Amino acid sequence: MYAKRHANAAPRSNNRRQGYVRPLVRARVGLLMRKGSNFGELADAEQVVRGAGLGLAPLSNNNEPLSDGGMTIMATAKMADLDSGALRGLVIPDGTDADSHVTDAAKRAMSAGLPVMAFGDSVALVASAAGVTATAGHAALISTGKFQVLDDMKAVIAAAEAIN
Repeated sequence: MYAKRHANAAPRSNNRRQGYVRPLVRARVGLLMRKGSNFGELADAEQVVRGAGLGLAPLSNNNEPLSDGGMTIMATAKMADLDSGALRGLVIPDGTDADSHVTDAAKRAMSAGLPVMAFGDSVALVASAAGVTATAGHAALISTGKFQVLDDMKAVIAAAEAIN
């Protein structure tokens, strides 16, 4: 009925196929949870940022879970983590919720001296919170008062690797 393995048979192994190896996490950054969250034209940015060694911790401005599209995301970081140094930066995707949440989180991160990476429509909101003029781009990095446009994935990778 079932195939019987004989004791003299070689052990099963498959050395040709390697398992997925996660990249090491160098730094933990906050990912601001927003309704309708997306990365705009740079749709694969989340995977690229993770691949650059950044651990993304969902961050909520009110410390409550976010339910969107039948999926519930629990916050694993708090806004206080931006002040305490538990997070090394902030990533703000595009979304449809209140703009005041974005500017409040960006101001809090920048006042703690943390870099802020923004995507889509969030770029203009973060730039205004930083007091700099925003130039057109799919994404931006605001660090130490400097505004840097991130137009492609290579720029996003370089920006993510600079966060430590």
